[in-house]
Amino acid sequence: MKTLRPSSIVFAGFALLSMAAGGCMVKVEADVPEVEITQQDVTFAGVPQAAAAGDVSATQSYSQQHQRLELPSGVDTTVEALGVTLTAKSGIDNFDFLKIMQLTMSDGVHPAVQLIDYQSVAGAPSTNVLTIESANPVNTLDEWKTDTATFTVTMAGALPSADWSLDVAVRFAGKLVYNY
Repeated sequence: MKTLRPSSIVFAGFALLSMAAGGCMVKVEADVPEVEITQQDVTFAGVPQAAAAGDVSATQSYSQQHQRLELPSGVDTTVEALGVTLTAKSGIDNFDFLKIMQLTMSDGVHPAVQLIDYQSVAGAPSTNVLTIESANPVNTLDEWKTDTATFTVTMAGALPSADWSLDVAVRFAGKLVYNY
């Protein structure tokens, strides 16, 4: 008499269950926890005669090294920028001067993706920490498949006349889906 091993019974049960479900595949989903990436002391040059110039814009870029994201085939993944937090550091006490802020991310291979497109709201309270949620989070998976990313910050408004700096903290989260 031949005895069945427990693994054979489990496999047979799984096979019968699959056939009963019309041969459907099993799908596994997992949320990737939120991660915050901070660049400290992003410095902008002051704009001499800023009061007379009116609203102007300034752009500053910084690069960050990261481990290349390599995923096995069959995994459908999204990595989205949920928002950004700006913290006033030197040369500014608050973000009252800011009218527009844009943040993009590029890996040097693909076109840059826009993470944040912010416009200030009239009458907003004065703050030295400005948290901006992404209105339409975009999938930045391709930008994580290289080992470096360049973030470009554009600020517009009545910019300070002296040099100033801020910290930029970008929050990312994702989802993994595997079909088998």
